[in-house]
Amino acid sequence: MHFLKTIYSKIALKIGIIIIIQIAFIITSFGILSYYQSQGTHLGNSINIAGKNRFLTSNLMFQVSEHLLEEAKTTTTTTTTAAAAPTATTSSYPSKIDSAAKQLELNILGLKQGGKISGIDLKPLPSQFSSYWNTIYQKWVLLKTAITNNILSKPNEGNSTIITKIVEPKAASLIDSSNLLVTQLGEYAKNESQTLILLETIFAVANIAVSAVILYIVVRILKPIFELNKAMLKVKKGNLEVSVKQRKGNDELSTLTESFNSMVDSIRNYIITQNDLTGKLKESYDQVEQTQKTQKEFIDIAAHELRSPIQPILGLSDLLHTKIKDEQQSELLDIVIRNAKRLQHLTEDILDVSKIESHSLNLNREQFDLNKVIKNAIYDFRKEIEKISCNIAFLYQERILENDDETDDDLLIQADMHRLTQVISNLLSNAIKFTHEGTIVVTTRKDNTNNNNLVIVSVKDTGYGIDPEILPRLFTKFATKSNRGGGTGLGLYISKNIIEAHGGKIWAENNKDSKGATFSFSLPING
Repeated sequence: MHFLKTIYSKIALKIGIIIIIQIAFIITSFGILSYYQSQGTHLGNSINIAGKNRFLTSNLMFQVSEHLLEEAKTTTTTTTTAAAAPTATTSSYPSKIDSAAKQLELNILGLKQGGKISGIDLKPLPSQFSSYWNTIYQKWVLLKTAITNNILSKPNEGNSTIITKIVEPKAASLIDSSNLLVTQLGEYAKNESQTLILLETIFAVANIAVSAVILYIVVRILKPIFELNKAMLKVKKGNLEVSVKQRKGNDELSTLTESFNSMVDSIRNYIITQNDLTGKLKESYDQVEQTQKTQKEFIDIAAHELRSPIQPILGLSDLLHTKIKDEQQSELLDIVIRNAKRLQHLTEDILDVSKIESHSLNLNREQFDLNKVIKNAIYDFRKEIEKISCNIAFLYQERILENDDETDDDLLIQADMHRLTQVISNLLSNAIKFTHEGTIVVTTRKDNTNNNNLVIVSVKDTGYGIDPEILPRLFTKFATKSNRGGGTGLGLYISKNIIEAHGGKIWAENNKDSKGATFSFSLPING
């Protein structure tokens, strides 16, 4: 497993390096394209600011014209002395001219130096356009000097010829220089845009080519893995006649391919060996099965053979019992009878187990009163425990009825009376065996809930209770502890199979007061 992890980590490392190269190429391409795109944006801002020179120059000339018109009106209408103070309207225009001139000058300087102008982040003008900017600035100085010397420094002497002959030509020259810079910047931006498109095309083609190369390399790396996976699927389906073509070289994939082929060969040889062992095991199993069959036949024969002499022994013993008057001899005869009955029960149990395991336990169904069967069984056991002087009291609660209007004492069911008598006797015998004193309570009740038509019989004792070690396997064969009550452990196993053959269930639990246990079984009333 560690070897496979190492192999996959090396493959992942190779693919990771290839992916990193691809990512680095994409980031580099994006960075270069972003740089050229940002340059185009900066050039566009510079063109915008350079174009604004025309508007600001026109605004300055408009303010100069307004100033001269006001000066002319003032000269014509003045009737007061030359020393009279100028009006508020006349005095405001020089400040407007000064403000317009400052805006134009800031725009020209910002175009060169960069910064935030009119809400636009402007980069410094590229060095190759410095000569154009110097021309603009020189013409701006000339225009500014002409306005200062011929207009602002000579108040109330306005002459329209000044603006047409001196100022306007310099303003037009400034606008022409700005237009030339705009044109040159536009050409440069156009070239940059074409360069950007060319770079985008080159990077797109290069990216496709790099992706294709990377894909080819990845496929070359993963192809052996795909072949191995395909071969493993065949092995999973049971085809061990597969092998993967051995790769040249000593890399991890070559080692993995060699290991896979070796593994398939080992599995193939192992299966051949296992098939041989399986054949031998089957022969041994057949022998064991034959032995078990012989043992079963022997047990059946022995049980039947034991059954034959037991009846005469019991019959003659009962006959002798009526004729023997000696108390000591009578007690010895009771021992013979008791042990003969135990042998009879054991024989019957062995025969019943044999029928259960051979699925030949047949039921002779008939209608009878379950209450009567239980009463008879209790009566027989009560007579038996009186002989051994046990301090046990039997209580029988007949039919705890679901409906109060049911008063009939009969509990008629369709079942095998002999087999159910056997089950009830087993449960009573079991309760007596583990209860030296106290009570044994037998109850019957109907269960009509959920459309069930069942009768439930319970035998509750106040004895030792069920050993926790035995409880999980209580109804299996030979589930017993010899130090408490003895027995073969076949009675409950036989009872379980009889009840289930009737379509019912049997269960047991220790009582909640930690005194004794309760065994219960349910049966369909109508079979």
